[in-house]
Amino acid sequence: MKPRLFPVRSLDAIYGEKLAFCPRPTPGFCHWLPQDPLTLEMLTGGMLTVSGSMPVVCAASVATPAGLQLLRDAGFPEPRTLLYKNNAEHERLCAILLDRGFRLALQHAPCPAERNSEKYWIDPDVLRLLNNKGRLSDFVDPPYLPERRVMPPAQLGRSPFIRNLPVVIKVATCETTGGGRDIRICRTPKEVRKAWNDFRHCSQIVVEAFLSIRRNLCLNYAIAEKGEITYLGSSEQIVDQRGIYFGNWLETTDPAPAAAIDAGKRIAKKGRDMGYHGCVGMDMAILKDGGIRIYDLNFRLNGSTPALLLASEIRRNFCYPMMRLAGIRCGKGFTAMIEAIYRAMHKRMFVPLVTCDPRYTGMPEAPARASGLILARNRAQAQEYCAQLQAMGLEVMSPGNSSSLQTY
Repeated sequence: MKPRLFPVRSLDAIYGEKLAFCPRPTPGFCHWLPQDPLTLEMLTGGMLTVSGSMPVVCAASVATPAGLQLLRDAGFPEPRTLLYKNNAEHERLCAILLDRGFRLALQHAPCPAERNSEKYWIDPDVLRLLNNKGRLSDFVDPPYLPERRVMPPAQLGRSPFIRNLPVVIKVATCETTGGGRDIRICRTPKEVRKAWNDFRHCSQIVVEAFLSIRRNLCLNYAIAEKGEITYLGSSEQIVDQRGIYFGNWLETTDPAPAAAIDAGKRIAKKGRDMGYHGCVGMDMAILKDGGIRIYDLNFRLNGSTPALLLASEIRRNFCYPMMRLAGIRCGKGFTAMIEAIYRAMHKRMFVPLVTCDPRYTGMPEAPARASGLILARNRAQAQEYCAQLQAMGLEVMSPGNSSSLQTY
């Protein structure tokens, strides 16, 4: 019997009525996101399984007939999609929604020149402020704040932080960021100089003490339209030595300490008081000495948000305690990828969440993409299933096997 997979809360219930979701990053204002066109298009489809009745303006490549049929066969309800293939089509669809009385819920803040706050569910200036890494101390309680300094890049050479390597250097910007592209982990003076060269044109950077992390978590919250704050759960992030994100581990037991969950609720409340509602993700480190540091805030859906919203239903239907959220590539083409995913679904080892057909982007030679949940009893079995997926022609993106990144 086909499972029926519904999120514990869908986006329409969180965000409210007469809102349309527009997850596409603004062209020209996403320097700190990956520049690969297919990765950017994948960002527009990651929430289709949890959108409920909320219309989603997404790239045609992530909502193809075969891709949507795959999601239906996996047990997900049909999303309300409005498809674009280029910038002009995206703008036309947004204009149609506005004419029909919708406001636009954004995943990524628009450029500063866009100040027509009436058409957005959140004032764009507020959204930019909330996601600026230089403002972390405005939201995080001092006991949970990493040691850090905000400065112009020209002052980097005089910062006492760089005398005790390693350090982490980040961009403090109102542009949207994600996945680690705006972060440099510097272990040598040469890497510090490279970070300065990469960031020298920025107005400000953050120099942060390197954390000895035992577990790297992402806590997720929902701030409903009327202000109710709900903790959605947390997952362990899979990150390589450069800070690049490759997915999450989701377990039945929540790995986040109660004190950290409460600290996150206070952060969400500050965002709500500034006028934000929607989803919030917070990157949190459990240190080797047991300490807690909240080191990044993302007032938007995070990579793990749809998986957390779906986790209880997937566990109920498949009876697996462990899940790994993972990105997938297939060099044999989109059709071959879909067929392989069906085989993995038949084995009850994989649940797809989004697919991307590069032919719709004019890149027929590029590998097809997908993202989904590997289901297992434990991490060791999940790794075994990764090998089985590889044998089916599905390359699981992991630290060490790819330079690509998946980000939200």
